[in-house]
Amino acid sequence: MNRRAKAQFKLQQTVEGLSIAAITYYVVGLIGYVAKGIKAMGVNVDYEIVMAGSIPVVIVLTAFGIHHVRQVVVGKVK
Repeated sequence: MNRRAKAQFKLQQTVEGLSIAAITYYVVGLIGYVAKGIKAMGVNVDYEIVMAGSIPVVIVLTAFGIHHVRQVVVGKVK
């Protein structure tokens, strides 16, 4: 039973990591669309730099969000 629990925990961590990557990919894409729209309105914005700069911020916020959800599910946060 202990081996099965460890395997399930590793699988959960893998899924969380993949979720962070997927969420980051889509959110950064949305940020890119917003930056392109701002550029189309005439503001001098390099949307590629905006997207690149947003990646670390989105990764950290997504990781904290998933961590918080895990804590709520486990019952450590009320």
